[in-house]
Amino acid sequence: MEEKNQQEKMAIVRQVELFENAFNKAKENGGMWLDNDGRKAPKLYLKPLQISAFNAIILGMHSDQNGYKTNQYTLFSEAKKRGESVQTKEKGVPFLWYNWNEYVNKHNPEEKISRSDYQALPADKQEDYKGIRNREVRSLFNIEQTTLPMVDKTTFDTVVKETGPLKDRTDVESASNEIRQGVENLLEQSRKKLVDIRTDTTGVAHYDSKKDIVFLPPASSYEHYEDYARDAVSMLMSATGHQQRLAREGMVVKNGKVSEDAMKQERLVVEVASAVKLQELGISAKLSPDSMKMTDYWLRELKEDPHLPDILERDVNNAIDMIHKAERGEKVELNNRVLQNQIADIKHILPKHYYVADEIKTLPNIDTKEFVVIKEPEQKMADVVLPSGASLGVENEIPGMNKGRIEHALQKEGYETVTFYNIDGSMGYRPDDSFFDGKEVSVNRMNKWNLETLTLLDVSDAVRRSGAIDFEKILMLRNDEGKWALYLKPENEKSFSVYPEKADLNLFFTTIKQGDEETSEKVRQDLAQKYYMAAQNSPDIKVDLFKSDATAEELARIDRVNIFKTKGTESTPSVILCMPTVNGEKLKAREISPQQWQRMWLAEDMQDYKKHLAASLFADVLRKDRTDAVAVGTDKSEQETQSKNPNQQTEVYEEQTEEKSRQSESHGPSESKGNKSKDESPKTETKVTAEFSPMLKQFYELKSKHPDAILLFRCGDFYETYSNDAEKAAKILGITLSKSNHTKDAEGKPLMIAGFPHHALDVYLPKLIRAGERIAICDQLETPRQEKDVTEKQKNESDNQEENKVSRMHR
Repeated sequence: MEEKNQQEKMAIVRQVELFENAFNKAKENGGMWLDNDGRKAPKLYLKPLQISAFNAIILGMHSDQNGYKTNQYTLFSEAKKRGESVQTKEKGVPFLWYNWNEYVNKHNPEEKISRSDYQALPADKQEDYKGIRNREVRSLFNIEQTTLPMVDKTTFDTVVKETGPLKDRTDVESASNEIRQGVENLLEQSRKKLVDIRTDTTGVAHYDSKKDIVFLPPASSYEHYEDYARDAVSMLMSATGHQQRLAREGMVVKNGKVSEDAMKQERLVVEVASAVKLQELGISAKLSPDSMKMTDYWLRELKEDPHLPDILERDVNNAIDMIHKAERGEKVELNNRVLQNQIADIKHILPKHYYVADEIKTLPNIDTKEFVVIKEPEQKMADVVLPSGASLGVENEIPGMNKGRIEHALQKEGYETVTFYNIDGSMGYRPDDSFFDGKEVSVNRMNKWNLETLTLLDVSDAVRRSGAIDFEKILMLRNDEGKWALYLKPENEKSFSVYPEKADLNLFFTTIKQGDEETSEKVRQDLAQKYYMAAQNSPDIKVDLFKSDATAEELARIDRVNIFKTKGTESTPSVILCMPTVNGEKLKAREISPQQWQRMWLAEDMQDYKKHLAASLFADVLRKDRTDAVAVGTDKSEQETQSKNPNQQTEVYEEQTEEKSRQSESHGPSESKGNKSKDESPKTETKVTAEFSPMLKQFYELKSKHPDAILLFRCGDFYETYSNDAEKAAKILGITLSKSNHTKDAEGKPLMIAGFPHHALDVYLPKLIRAGERIAICDQLETPRQEKDVTEKQKNESDNQEENKVSRMHR
């Protein structure tokens, strides 16, 4: 999961605090942890925007715990625009705000498009993309925290009468009926579109996950209708977590058994999701006696496990989205059934082939009394293709091909249903080749009352070409960025990989976790069929996990590659190393990942894969002749020995020729305009003023020498970048872009800042380079006081000394 910024961390603390208050309240109030009392679900005041399920429960708890009359919330800025400022000392509640400004191709994660480009695509093309969500944390305030009740009491009272507690509503009876009708509609739609709901006379509501059935006592058996509604909603939420529906993120199944911790976590998801739906219905949420025993465990896990709040958010949002889908009348099927439908859809759009039917047409013969039989043993069905005479009329029969005798002979062999066809005409026989998968095709004739088989037809090749194929291997592999890819090796064909959709990934892994080998194999085969046919229809979705972006020239320089495992000891674990020989010289070995080791044994050309792997690991060495680069990814000692001057800290990574690099170095800021060559492109000089801090002065001085590079500046435990560089880096890396309230940039505007922890450099640097950017790195060795002294000294240094700040040039 992505590293959280400080704002997100503070939001989680606040969210957990709300849960803690709610669960403590439940201990004192008979399990009641969200007292809704008929209030309508949380909304943004005067805004039609939809609120996610997890945001809704956070707002609901905030409103309940502060005794607000409505669940209506607003942004500080929106309240200010309306002239209803937030009251002094009021504390907001965190709201997770998501933007989808970029979309990525599901089959090619390298292809990303903007929101406007996505919206311009036709609907069928949009299905190939999914949104990349960008999360922000904003503070919302209940309208009672604003001055609305004071500056416009009439409007506030109207809002309370429309959305507040039952006792404050205009028509209490109508509001009560609305709640009951909402529950009945939910159950009716869920029964039709989501899960089978049956009446249970035992008096105990429960969900049978094996049968996928909700058992619910009649409403009349409950003392209060709200208790019936709570049980009904809770069982529906349990049904959404079926392994073939949502497969909760935190649900871990080992050898077909669910761990105790996983069961407790699932219970938390069910209780929170139930509370969200009950809040929509206007009913208070109440913990079951069993759940009451788990509250301390939940709170401890929420505080100690940094991933659990994110898991809870996603699982709750997905559960409620599924319920909403059923309420809208959309069918919610189990994942394996959805997969079967997708396979059928792909088959439908693929071109059909009729090689088998065309061959069968030539085989029946009136003179030799031969006909074709297509047998389907599992279904106990047989089709018989005659040269003619397949009509119902007895007078059309051909001597020696009596339909009654043929049918009788097949029935003796166990075929209960026999259907007759002709080679053409109204009863002609012409199914496509996929129809013959698993069927036996033969040429026969009658020998008295028995069938005599003359020839068996091999239709396997035609069936394979139709899409029904066998696979030697079906695996999930990780690429070097950690993304899962489905690796397929069809029989007698070359292997390839595709990036499956998230739902298919969940289906693949959760089915395996259930421990049912037969079901797992069926899902694997279905996924293989789906993506094989999808690749046949759209070959561009195939990806090659066994190649690098190395050039032919670079690969040619690699003489041989030795990959081996070291022998582990008690103190030192075994590692896998790659040691190539480049231009006759053995290089120092570098470690490879277990995923790269696994792919080596799957590669159809192992030697070719090893060369590409070495080219990727040692890219800095292979390109050394064209650059003064120090190896990106080499250890510290190697960098120090290659550095000409340990006090010179700037490292520039570029994709230019050696000659161009030397030219770039030769043009320092000390050159006068008259000394510039005619073909040299003009450079924009940044004015460094005395108002900047010593560090920012140094940044702009170095930036003036490398205006086309993003400058990463070491500041304590972080690498930071500023101004336009910060905007570029934030967009490429997906890190937070912030604006300084105290420091101005060279144009007098608030300084833009983006950064990441120094230990993450090896993660972010390759991303910047792959994006085509030229990168400069400046490490900060002196303290701020020392930096100030150095800055004063630099005023008297010569231009040549200034140029020596740049120590190493890199590709």
